[in-house]
Amino acid sequence: MSDALPSLNGLSLDRLRNFLAFAEKGSIAKAAPDNLARQALISRQIGELEQYFSAELTVRRGKSLALSEAGESLANLVRSQFKDLEDFQKKLCGRRRTFSIGAGASVLEWLVVPCVSKIRSVLKDSALRLSSQRSRELVESIRDGQLDFAIVRDDAISEELRLKSSLPLRKRVAFSLCASRKLLGGKSIAALSDPAMWRSLPFAANGGGGQLDATFRGAMTAAVGEFHPVVECDSMLQVRELIVQGVCAGLLPSFGTHGLDGHDVVMREFEPMKDFGRSLVLHWNDRQMRRRGVEEFTIKEIAKELVRS
Repeated sequence: MSDALPSLNGLSLDRLRNFLAFAEKGSIAKAAPDNLARQALISRQIGELEQYFSAELTVRRGKSLALSEAGESLANLVRSQFKDLEDFQKKLCGRRRTFSIGAGASVLEWLVVPCVSKIRSVLKDSALRLSSQRSRELVESIRDGQLDFAIVRDDAISEELRLKSSLPLRKRVAFSLCASRKLLGGKSIAALSDPAMWRSLPFAANGGGGQLDATFRGAMTAAVGEFHPVVECDSMLQVRELIVQGVCAGLLPSFGTHGLDGHDVVMREFEPMKDFGRSLVLHWNDRQMRRRGVEEFTIKEIAKELVRS
């Protein structure tokens, strides 16, 4: 044991585990819901850790506690060490390690799920955990070691990270307006390219409020005046289903139109967003990969499988 560490009084795995639960849940109450005794324990243990490290791990924000800069650093360190211990235990027991991949819901469904088997093979039959998050959350989760891999827009990360810890997957994701022939009824198929006809079509839109949603709504508003979707969806997957059912028209990314029957669904590039096309990259944390023993060759193989999907 290193002589540099002071006495271990005040430091324990239980204290660190409860501190991490507080850090990841965002509050003591959420870390121990409906358990006042455990909430009091966590509060006391955080104080004991602060005393041990001689640092404030939390700051008061209104009526709640948040992590201080030192607290965030400790949470990242504890998370990494617990993951290493978990990997060590699984190795000794002959159990599969688990790797996490994060992306938006539609990207998971349309890019990741089709090649899960091949990704698992590249990772030596490891288990996978898929996580649906927004781009900003994905980048933060990679930074903090909560995810092993993420698929994000290339403009969601800095140029330094793009060069050092990302690989391109798709140079451009175009977008199309889609509607069933049933919904169009007697209207000309060309109506889907005519802004004058959009006013008469019921639209579904992703109501998540992200960059894509805001751009689509702005483009529609500019083209038809006020734009009010008849259905607000949580994901592009729901938009696609409503299109297939003939209930609504909607916007889909190019990879989201795969498998649609051209006899039933009409697809036209959405002209107002022809320059919006986004590039997707596979993003990771170099330190996380070194800790988990993932070689550069393995990462490149994962990227190749995602490109092929």
